[in-house]
Amino acid sequence: MLNGKVYVVTSPDLIAAVNRNSKALAFNPFIAQLGKRITGHDEATSQIVQHNLNGEHGPGYVTEVHDGIVAALIPGTNLENMTEQYMREVIARLDVLEMNEDIMLFAWTRNLVTLCSTRAIYGPENPFSKNPKFSDLFWDFDRDLNLLIANILPSIIAPRGNRARSELGIAFQQYFEHYIPGQTESSAMIQARQSANTNHGLSSWNQGRLEVGTLLGILANTIPSVFYLLVHIYSDQALLRDIRNELEVTCVSTVSPVKRTLHIMTMREKCLLLHSTFQELLRVHALGAGARFVREDTMLDDQYLLKKGMVIQMPMAVMHSDPIIWGPDVDSFQPRRFLKHSEASQGSKQKATAYRPFGGGASMCPGRHFVTLEALVLTAYMVLRLDMSPSSGQWSIPAQKQESLATNVFPPEKDVVVRLSKRKGFEKVSWAFDMQ
Repeated sequence: MLNGKVYVVTSPDLIAAVNRNSKALAFNPFIAQLGKRITGHDEATSQIVQHNLNGEHGPGYVTEVHDGIVAALIPGTNLENMTEQYMREVIARLDVLEMNEDIMLFAWTRNLVTLCSTRAIYGPENPFSKNPKFSDLFWDFDRDLNLLIANILPSIIAPRGNRARSELGIAFQQYFEHYIPGQTESSAMIQARQSANTNHGLSSWNQGRLEVGTLLGILANTIPSVFYLLVHIYSDQALLRDIRNELEVTCVSTVSPVKRTLHIMTMREKCLLLHSTFQELLRVHALGAGARFVREDTMLDDQYLLKKGMVIQMPMAVMHSDPIIWGPDVDSFQPRRFLKHSEASQGSKQKATAYRPFGGGASMCPGRHFVTLEALVLTAYMVLRLDMSPSSGQWSIPAQKQESLATNVFPPEKDVVVRLSKRKGFEKVSWAFDMQ
């Protein structure tokens, strides 16, 4: 698979055709081919992962895990419960944050989102809550991921990533060894994963290793996305003002002159400018590529013969920067680009197909709803409560640095030093939230 011909697809019409052929042009084979290289699980587990990989004869391990995650993360009670726990952690950490001190914004965001996300997903017994150093370990693993995938003497060519993978795997092995179904505060997503692991006879050691791979989906794209969302909003005073106004009009209630409440689910539905800004952030900063494996000879869109055993690549950076699709302002950040009156313009269907930060078709990211809420609720709470200014006196949007094949939103090449302070005019206001 890794040595054959690669078909590069950038036409929205052809991408739609790829999505329609999800059985013949499948993503799951990459899990079988690359999964072991990423997580280091044993050969017996590889056989379990590869068995009935595409659900030809009913659910296999991969399809059972995927379906369980989808069911746990669709809009509804389970998603709201995760979001509520995430926000509780965010508020607890912001409440003790020192004001008016220099912080490295990406490093700070990385630590905050890692600890809050893992607490919401895995519960209070998760390894990151017990040992905050695991936050740095995960990024050692992510930084060396390409070398680990090469799988050539990983302990020598990728010592930090290999060591981080091992330590995180052992920590999650211990987590699952003490996991008691029905007596856990973990999310429905982890309950579904643990059930699938048990049903298919995975050892706790291999469960720990597989969970290290799951962390890539939980953290690797979310954290750079939150970082760039904060930078784009705080660096544009007019946009910051408009988002604050939108939040205050649509989803903030005033309990008293010094107490206000943010309504989370109302915000998701009514804060259109904030959501459009997030979508534009992903258009500009999601630079990875979707991939499919050609399982059988396929005539794509009645025009192109794709040969069995080859690979399809669908690069986001090309589609997200095409002026034919997005217009002459494609190279600039336009936070209102995804507002409904803009979407109604000519070519909206083509834009929907070309816009792929979460992939598309049958393999669209099942965690996209939670990732979106994570970014929006944290950003909303911060812009309502805090001011942020660059310590240098001038904002700049840092370029991105590609580090991992598994990442679509790459982290910044360099961090940004900022100062946080209580929002001017709201210094005495106490902020709360509810799930209305």
